[in-house]
Amino acid sequence: MKVLLTKLSLFVLFTWISDVNASFKQYEAPLSESEWTFNGNPIGCNLTHEVPFYGEASFKQTAGKNESLSFSLSYKRQAISFTKVASVKSLSADWFPGQSARNIGETEILKGKHIFKAKDMGSWRLLNELEVGRFPTFQYQDFESRQDQVSVSLSTVGFKQPYDQFLNCLTSLVSHKLLELTKMTLHFDFDQHKVRPQNLEKLKSLAAYAKYSDNVDIVFLNGYTDAKGSKGYNKKLSSRRIASVQKILSSYGAPESKFKLSSFGEKFPIATNRKAWGRAKNRRVYVKVMLN
Repeated sequence: MKVLLTKLSLFVLFTWISDVNASFKQYEAPLSESEWTFNGNPIGCNLTHEVPFYGEASFKQTAGKNESLSFSLSYKRQAISFTKVASVKSLSADWFPGQSARNIGETEILKGKHIFKAKDMGSWRLLNELEVGRFPTFQYQDFESRQDQVSVSLSTVGFKQPYDQFLNCLTSLVSHKLLELTKMTLHFDFDQHKVRPQNLEKLKSLAAYAKYSDNVDIVFLNGYTDAKGSKGYNKKLSSRRIASVQKILSSYGAPESKFKLSSFGEKFPIATNRKAWGRAKNRRVYVKVMLN
């Protein structure tokens, strides 16, 4: 009996010492320093928030029909080499006493510098909690000391205005990715140089990348016709077709310095000029984007 009591006493003493030595690390931007920063354009939108002594939270979406909203939280210290699980909660602000925490769920802590990531609905859930004035918070056991607990909060202070800009940016994203636009053939009606309406959306997207992306070096516009008419007339017609495409790209903001224009008239057909279907294929402007 005495031995059992001794063991129990030692266990209680050890537990008490462990609790005394344990620490709770809390990372959150102070009210006076909390800042959200928006930056974006028609090819990408980004909303960021610095968590002092910890890392940067980022909500991001890039252009393209199938792209979704993503979230990441970076870690300033050494890259994480093993995985853990963190609980995710939404804490109420101090100025809303009596509100209880909302349990959002659990998430895996990833290896590397960006240790928290979420896609689409998970990202929108975090934004929703921030919008209603709450603090999305990640809680987990410390990497270096298992005795310590870590809490990382995204502050709602200073969130509303940059968030509104971010939402407006999302609605203005173009509908194509750059790699979808590097080679395009635009066809024209007989003896016409007007761009067909179904090609306008792609040209709008291309103009946005030409204006905002450092990856776009040169946009080649090569104009062609079928073999109907004289060579001189067809040369001028191919030039007018190029000019129509360039005018549309310029109207959407593409810099003229990016263009390299070439009119070939009826030269270099890609199909027979003896058939109507072949001539239809030859009436074209070929757009090629050279990337950096």
